[in-house]
Amino acid sequence: MIKVVIDTNVVVSANLSDEGPAAAIVSLATNKKILMFVSPAVLAEYEEVLHRTRLKLDPAKIAASLEPFPSTHPQRQHRSVANHDPEHFQP
Repeated sequence: MIKVVIDTNVVVSANLSDEGPAAAIVSLATNKKILMFVSPAVLAEYEEVLHRTRLKLDPAKIAASLEPFPSTHPQRQHRSVANHDPEHFQP
């Protein structure tokens, strides 16, 4: 399965229009055809931008569009960068 990180502009565009490349990409993530990876910071950015009043997006649609995006890679969720020896680091 393809692993991807989706730019905020793609997520916003997919919420503004149900057609086009951005909507297709988000649909692939929603239907688990691609594996989406998002850091907590990027997920927070998605939420902040999607909730901007000038976009006039329905909060329910925002919540539904964010649902397929995991916030971190499960195997890396509890790892601390400070505890890694740079010479022996294995991602």
